Amino acid sequence: MSRRHLLTARVPAPVADAALLLLRLVAAVVFIAHGWDALGAGGMAAVVEEQRAAGIPLPELAAPFTILTEIIGGVLLALGVLTRLWAAAFALIMLGAWVFVHAPHGIFVQNGGFELVMVLAAVSVTLVVTGPGRYSGDHLIAGRADAVPEPSAGRR
Repeated sequence: MSRRHLLTARVPAPVADAALLLLRLVAAVVFIAHGWDALGAGGMAAVVEEQRAAGIPLPELAAPFTILTEIIGGVLLALGVLTRLWAAAFALIMLGAWVFVHAPHGIFVQNGGFELVMVLAAVSVTLVVTGPGRYSGDHLIAGRADAVPEPSAGRR
């Protein structure tokens, strides 16, 4: 095998789909944990006030949208159901968190920075673009092998 081939070889579609499954599961765990933690730390009213203090527009709508998306959307993301919709919602939430909460604190999370929301935004956008892969509820619901495009990494 040449070095060039080693560096540019495409992985088989089942491997790429397994990677998308792993990406969905890891992101879902993080989103669910954050949503659950927000509810446990004073409930919805506390989240509304935190978002108001951060300057997030319409915190009375943004807070429930964020928490419900993190918990319900997180579960459905793990299952790969309505993946692109939930991933787009997560990308929007992460963009808001980045701009309104974390950007002034630099990159490092220990200083309240944006590194985690930046990574989660990138994961979310990736899932919007690639879809959930074959190992997903979306693929089962569609009921046919070509309903969910395989990621470009899996094409030959």
